[in-house]
Amino acid sequence: MSGTFEKVYFNLDERNLYATDGFDLKYDEVGLKGKNIVLNEITQSFKVTDDVKFTYQDYIFDVNYIEKEPNSDIINVYGQIKGGNPIYSVLADKGEYNINDKKIRVFGNVDITSTKGERLLLDNFIYSSQTKEADMYGNKIKYTSPDNNLEAEYIHYNTITKEVTTNKPFDSWNAKGEGLTGTSIVYNLGTKDFYSKENITVKNKDYGLTTKNVTYKEETGILTAPEPYEIKSNSGDSTVNGNSITYNKKTGELVSPGQIIVNDKGTIIKGHDLVYNNISGLGKIQGPIPFENKSDNMSGIAKELIIKKGDYVDLIGPIKARRETTNMEFANARYSYKDELVHVNTPVKFNDPVSSMVGSVSSATYSPKDSILRGTNFNMKEPDRSARAQDIVLYNKGERKLELVGNAYISSGNDNISGSKIVYYLDTKDAETPTNSVIHYDQYTIKSSYAKVNRENGAVFAKNIDVKSVDGNEFLANLAKGNTNDVVHFTGDVKGKSKQKEGDILFTGDKADLYMSKVDDKYQAKKVIVDTKSTFTQLNRRIDSNYLELDLIKKEVYAKKNPVLTIDDGPKGNTLVKADDVTGYIDKEMIKLNKNVYVKNIDEKKEETVLTADRGTVTREMADVYDKVKIVRKDSVTTANEGHYDIVNRKIRAKGNVHVDYTGDKSTSTIFSDMTSTKKKK
Repeated sequence: MSGTFEKVYFNLDERNLYATDGFDLKYDEVGLKGKNIVLNEITQSFKVTDDVKFTYQDYIFDVNYIEKEPNSDIINVYGQIKGGNPIYSVLADKGEYNINDKKIRVFGNVDITSTKGERLLLDNFIYSSQTKEADMYGNKIKYTSPDNNLEAEYIHYNTITKEVTTNKPFDSWNAKGEGLTGTSIVYNLGTKDFYSKENITVKNKDYGLTTKNVTYKEETGILTAPEPYEIKSNSGDSTVNGNSITYNKKTGELVSPGQIIVNDKGTIIKGHDLVYNNISGLGKIQGPIPFENKSDNMSGIAKELIIKKGDYVDLIGPIKARRETTNMEFANARYSYKDELVHVNTPVKFNDPVSSMVGSVSSATYSPKDSILRGTNFNMKEPDRSARAQDIVLYNKGERKLELVGNAYISSGNDNISGSKIVYYLDTKDAETPTNSVIHYDQYTIKSSYAKVNRENGAVFAKNIDVKSVDGNEFLANLAKGNTNDVVHFTGDVKGKSKQKEGDILFTGDKADLYMSKVDDKYQAKKVIVDTKSTFTQLNRRIDSNYLELDLIKKEVYAKKNPVLTIDDGPKGNTLVKADDVTGYIDKEMIKLNKNVYVKNIDEKKEETVLTADRGTVTREMADVYDKVKIVRKDSVTTANEGHYDIVNRKIRAKGNVHVDYTGDKSTSTIFSDMTSTKKKK
């Protein structure tokens, strides 16, 4: 210890040296400066107070006070330490110097900055002047600079060799996105060489290479990693695994002999002998190249793989692929990073041995991200099914469906659909035609502006529908919804026709329900119910009502809610019939009338005959009424229990409690003769 004092005195009893007016003292490798000091000769303890400065090498620090305990090797520096040298500035809570091992320690919220724009934050900094080595500790050591950044738990630095080492987790990076991450490294700040025996990740802006026993020489630019490695993209969706790797940073050449496994967004690609240039971005993996995507149930094999970084990945064929039970063959395929699609610009042939399906497209694209396949000039055949279209879109995620666009056609057995666009839902088995289409379904031809049908469960929904059957039946409506195994509801301007050998039946209404059933694998129309204002027409007879029921099996028509029957006999006249409800027969002329029966016949002379009763029947030639019968003609009014009117001969026959009121010029005998005569007029 040596130094200068402005004023000093020594207490012989205490063996203490006192300096009170300032001093400048050199103690071992550190400098002590202040106004007051008390130093014990025997224990070598001291305390420095007031205007205290602590110096080490070319560093000068302002501190609160400095103290050395009796018989201790440690000089303690208290108060916030603030100072530095011309380049570095230091802030810390406390410091100490060990005169035995020549180590200086600064700790507690250590903050070091430099004139170069660097900053180092840590908990503990130790430097030994004997070994010329520094140790840095912290919950998180954080170093930042304009060019480089580092986060670590522990750093050891040798100022002579310029080697930085650590055996704790660390992460370093620069402005270019390059860096190192690991738990062990020896890095030379002078040569830029490094080595790591443990797993380390060498990063750039695109990917990270993780392996162990990595050696890098800056002079040659060569990185060698003899152990198995993984290259992972920074996006995390692609990896490359191999057995060993050599990379030349100067030439960009990367070589990895042996097996190579690539995982690109869930697609596993295998090969061997990877050669890649990081500068040109071109690389190749030798084949055979098996590939698989389990989430898409896709697998296959190619001849070799070519890579263009950030641009494309080419699979060179011939390529054989398989998805679920479907096999595919094509020449080449390219995955484009720009649109994230697999492009196949040559014909694709496919087959499914399970369903005996064969087919093809002229070209195709596939989205691995969305599992969407698009193709052109699609053609597919199975023993009992076929499909074709100018373009197809197959969705394999979410709502799985197949879209056929442009002259689209699907057939199954004798059923088929054609239109400009057909959408087939793979899970529900629904077939949808969003534009004008023609559906041939069992015995029916269905035309519509929109339709959605399900051949398996019979569900049907269509707009602006026109249905024709092979036996001549027809339905037209604005909307149809229901099930061909039960009932189909037609609404909006409903028109129907049923082909019958006795004469076609026509009916109209605002809505109609068509009840169907399946007989011997054939759909059969059973009944039609029109529960609104409607008309029924067959030959010369017509029924207008607010409820109409047509039973095509029993060949009956039933009407209620104010039904009106009209029989048109042309120049011979017509018959108007009303009742609470009427029942007609498709294969018979007779129509049954029930309650509040009203029959009015107008002959060729425009003369009227009106019959009323509780019930009755009517045909083109005869009207028979019963119970509370009343017959009104221009010259008579007849009441009876029964009334029978011969429409052809204009004759009336009454039975039971007959009463006639004569209102004209005929004699009673003439009237009786007219009523009972069966001779037809000529």
